Amino acid sequence: MSVKKKLKLTSLAGFDEDVYALPNKSVQKMALDILVLLRNQDIQGLPLGVHVKTGDLSDCFKIYFDPDGSRKPSYRLVFRYTPNQIQAVSLEAVAVGERQDLLVYYKAAERLGRKLS
Repeated sequence: MSVKKKLKLTSLAGFDEDVYALPNKSVQKMALDILVLLRNQDIQGLPLGVHVKTGDLSDCFKIYFDPDGSRKPSYRLVFRYTPNQIQAVSLEAVAVGERQDLLVYYKAAERLGRKLS
């Protein structure tokens, strides 16, 4: 029987502002609750990759969410494991926001210091 370990939770500069910019307390709480579930390894995200518009986010993952639940999820949370997924000791919150126009992925690339071509 394997025991899940809780990871340390960290965030990049700007992530807190992302959370406060979400439209209401319900969406903000949902984003933070998702981080706790990820940290506790109760849920997993989907891997990101290299995209011509957003650059290389292949060390990151995404989670879709929406408090409404009756439509395509409107929000994305981008995170990564440090130092990597296999040897993870912490979960790093990178960006969170609406899915519109890939903005959350642009923010993630910028915060990670990755130039977009």
